[in-house]
Amino acid sequence: MKKSQFILVSQLKDQLLEFPGIVSSLEKKDPFFVERMLSWLKSVENILSTNSISEVSEIAGFRSKILAGKISDERSFNAKKNQLRITANLLHDAQSCVLNVLLPHETKMNECRDITKQILALAAQKTTRLYTSEIAFEDFVQKVWWHIISDDDLKLGGVKLKSMLSEMDIIMLIADEIDIKDFS
Repeated sequence: MKKSQFILVSQLKDQLLEFPGIVSSLEKKDPFFVERMLSWLKSVENILSTNSISEVSEIAGFRSKILAGKISDERSFNAKKNQLRITANLLHDAQSCVLNVLLPHETKMNECRDITKQILALAAQKTTRLYTSEIAFEDFVQKVWWHIISDDDLKLGGVKLKSMLSEMDIIMLIADEIDIKDFS
């Protein structure tokens, strides 16, 4: 079974949207900056691990560098300052790693989104009324998808989407892009 590209892109975008707050916590000398960064890295690790993306090891490596910053045999060693310095130095590399994972998936999703918009525009022109107020939105979206894969003119676009995404992702894209008024 294909992993959800839709969910992966959404989760990674959410993580990147949290990143400016982490940078601001460094700027404000927040005493919990290191912990916030460790938590962020762990969240990213979980997402990458769930989706079997090998960059999970790179993120774990960043986390290990921060954790190792507490350890030293020196007498006048300040573990907190050392961890802070290491964490600050890793900010860009960690963000860049996540962005490099996200971009190809996001590009693929945007391509699929464009295909979905085109298919929905054609489907809206070709079909009679598929939506009524008695139908649940989820059932309506499923009905539109079935119409797409059963209609000879629309099937090719549906097959292209199926070659790129899981059916669950396709349904979520349709739900995201559909305008009920076009099918009423």
